[in-house]
Amino acid sequence: MKKDIKPLLFSAISAIPLAGSAVSSYVLSEYLKDFFESLRYFPFILGLSLLSSLVTAYYFLRQWIIEVIAIVIIAPFLISYLNTRRYENIRIDVNEYYIEIKFDVPMKKLSFDNPSDLFEYVFDKALKKIKPPYLFKLKSLNNCGNLKVIPKENSIILRKRCGDTVLEIVITNNEKANLKVTMTY
Repeated sequence: MKKDIKPLLFSAISAIPLAGSAVSSYVLSEYLKDFFESLRYFPFILGLSLLSSLVTAYYFLRQWIIEVIAIVIIAPFLISYLNTRRYENIRIDVNEYYIEIKFDVPMKKLSFDNPSDLFEYVFDKALKKIKPPYLFKLKSLNNCGNLKVIPKENSIILRKRCGDTVLEIVITNNEKANLKVTMTY
């Protein structure tokens, strides 16, 4: 898998004075679709944006320099968090025999050489969104069972079975992966 430099280029937008941090965090969170992955680029965004905004505010907006600094620091976190909340959709269906957890995992366009690398990438992104009590059971699923790959006409199905728990990832296009976990009581 090659390194992706697009997030760094999107972070460079923050050099625009005053609005650069907000625009950069929105574009970056739209591309990465994960708040915690976006946090990795925030020191670069905040450094560039603070530098350009302080120079601009010092020369043109001296009376509002504190407000400008506060907006430049707070806006990227708030915009990125609210933008990535759109992609968090988890559904839990309870039947008398099993529990089924379904949700869509947003993913950026990446190329994987190995289906197990793709499975690990989607599974790790999914674990960030799942909360206890299911989290501990799902963490153990990554190491047990063999990965079964089923290629279809418009999708790829990655399935892993561990005892009474079945983990299935359906990738229909490069933007979204549907993850379904079925476990008995």
